[in-house]
Amino acid sequence: MQISSLQCKLEQERKNLNSQAYDLERKLDMFRQELTVAKSTLSVKDSEVAALKNNLDELEELREMKEVLVLILFSFWLECHGHSL
Repeated sequence: MQISSLQCKLEQERKNLNSQAYDLERKLDMFRQELTVAKSTLSVKDSEVAALKNNLDELEELREMKEVLVLILFSFWLECHGHSL
């Protein structure tokens, strides 16, 4: 009877451990899915940041071109009115 009782306890412990292992595997799968979503979101955000940086670079180039154009137009205006730089 003592061996039978011990076998029952061991069987119950095995079932508990299997249940815990199953729960941990489910949690691990959930975390993996969340990590995949987070990586995807990060990739999208990286692309958005790269696009914004490109836009910023283009805007800076346009500002520089505007400054040059203003100087050219001012120089032309001075020449038309008999002035020089």
